[in-house]
Amino acid sequence: MLSFSSCPDAVLLNVWQHLLGDLPTHIALAQTCRRLRHLYERDDAVWQSVCFTAGFGRPLRRIPLSHQPGAVVSFKQLAHTLVGHASICEIKSCSKANLCFADHYGRWAYTRTRALHPNHALEFHPLYYYLHFSQAQPSSHPRHTHTIQPFTPTPSPSPSPQPAAVPDAVSILLTHLPTFPECRYAQYGPLCVHPNAACAFATFPPVDRLEFENGAGDVFMVVENPEGCTVLDVNRALAELIPFDDQHLEFALAHYQELALTSGLSLPQFADAIMRDRGFLGDHEYPFLQHIVAHL
Repeated sequence: MLSFSSCPDAVLLNVWQHLLGDLPTHIALAQTCRRLRHLYERDDAVWQSVCFTAGFGRPLRRIPLSHQPGAVVSFKQLAHTLVGHASICEIKSCSKANLCFADHYGRWAYTRTRALHPNHALEFHPLYYYLHFSQAQPSSHPRHTHTIQPFTPTPSPSPSPQPAAVPDAVSILLTHLPTFPECRYAQYGPLCVHPNAACAFATFPPVDRLEFENGAGDVFMVVENPEGCTVLDVNRALAELIPFDDQHLEFALAHYQELALTSGLSLPQFADAIMRDRGFLGDHEYPFLQHIVAHL
């Protein structure tokens, strides 16, 4: 009987190519025998290809690796994280993050980002619109509507369809704020604790650079990731445009106070507790939190 350990390399390669995009099967296959385990472990590029064809990239970290040696998340680790999170997340748009593009990736021959013609149409991931243009308010305090002005983002190459309005700053802010512990797997609070949504490529096809233009055609935001721009890369770039003003500071303060009150902790105690959870990349920064604690 022919076993995996005795199969020619050409046969194993053919099997591997037919399974591209199926993360759980690749994880199981890598544990089948020593030969396959060696093939998967000797080069992280194998796992990068597996993740890529499933529609996932690796967001850029905020903290320089020189400050945290060995802190980089390998693609093998990322694949295991994605499969593990999908089994517990209650948000379908996260656990099934790339279901909308499954047919696209099934026909996609590449396993890396490729340079596109400037006029090549891009299709933005639905999470780009859901997270940044409309999101339900989870807490009880009133929501103040504020948009990032005067920008009307038209990424270049242009996406299809076009966004209906400019991003809502409060919607973006909510994707960086924490939520109630019991809602951790039911709400995007924050986005960085939902790796499947965060690592989904922001566009199809994936690209390594996105330029966002305002209505006058001026570039106001550039998102770059040599391994492919992800939803989290775009999300963090948009968050940097949120003004540090009284309106957003008060919104964040009310949010933190509500969570602290519910947890039975003082605000400084609550801040100390949540700052230990920095997401799957270990680099999340909670908006305004250090400023708020410093001025208590």
